[in-house]
Amino acid sequence: MTCIALDTLTWPQVEAEIAAGRDTVVVALGATEQHGRHMPLATDALVGDHLARTVADRLDAFLAPTLRLGCSEHHVGFAGTMSLAESTFHAIVKDLVGSLLRGGFRRIVLLPTHGGNFGPLAAAIAQLESAERAHVVALTDLGVLFEIAQIGEREFGVPLSEGGLHAGEWETSLMLAIHPELVSMQSAEAGFTGDLQEAVASMFAGGVASISANGAIGDPGRSSAGHGERYWSAVVDLVLEQIGAADGPSAG
Repeated sequence: MTCIALDTLTWPQVEAEIAAGRDTVVVALGATEQHGRHMPLATDALVGDHLARTVADRLDAFLAPTLRLGCSEHHVGFAGTMSLAESTFHAIVKDLVGSLLRGGFRRIVLLPTHGGNFGPLAAAIAQLESAERAHVVALTDLGVLFEIAQIGEREFGVPLSEGGLHAGEWETSLMLAIHPELVSMQSAEAGFTGDLQEAVASMFAGGVASISANGAIGDPGRSSAGHGERYWSAVVDLVLEQIGAADGPSAG
């Protein structure tokens, strides 16, 4: 199976594909924000491109363009970070869902690839009309990220504090596996490497800069493309399990 990039077709071609049964569309919800000294601002969007394409391939679905702005307020202050207010993000999700449904799609799969988008996405879905919500499948469990970190600890001996939450070992490894040319390991350095629960509370309360001057939460030092390939395999399986890939339009 293979996906079709939605924005490469004309509208009659899209309409014909939907009529023939290809009525699922996958949308990644990324961000443009700092990722330490060693990774680009586009990291979450690039991860979204790859994840959405892989999932859309598995579902034989349409691949929509990745949303490249997200809820990144806790990264604001680092040069280049762009952020949407949660209310704006809610409105964007509603408008995206509404327009895709009016265009004939029966299932819309929404995949956040920035940690700060998970909660706002869950809230946005809850605000949809029930008739709209019935056609939306959304990944809203932030625990998926912790599961990746746990794989790193279990299989590669990377402590959870080094795996981290942002620009640490596992996220850097994911990027090394798909865009090594954009990762500068010469500039990689550890950021906050304390308790992850403390990190979550602190970064959303006072911003990432309050606990990490370089923007990293974790230590990318042990990152590798090989680790990244293992993480990607796990991520895709976890996402397909979470979204109930085998279910119909009411999944999620």
